[in-house]
Amino acid sequence: MQMKSVMIFDPKDTDEQTNAEWARWWQDNKSAVGDRNVPNVQETQEYLRRYA
Repeated sequence: MQMKSVMIFDPKDTDEQTNAEWARWWQDNKSAVGDRNVPNVQETQEYLRRYA
C-alpha cells in the first residue's frame, strides 16, 4: 500500500493556522482519503492466507 499524501503540522503554528492548513490539505486530497479501497473480511483472510 502506498501513501498518496502527508500532512505535517508545525507545533509552533496557532490553532487557526493549523485549521487553515488542514482545510487546504483536505480540499486538495479528498480523493487520497475518501477513495481508498478497504478490503472486507473475506479479502483480508485471502490476503493473509496468500502472503502471511
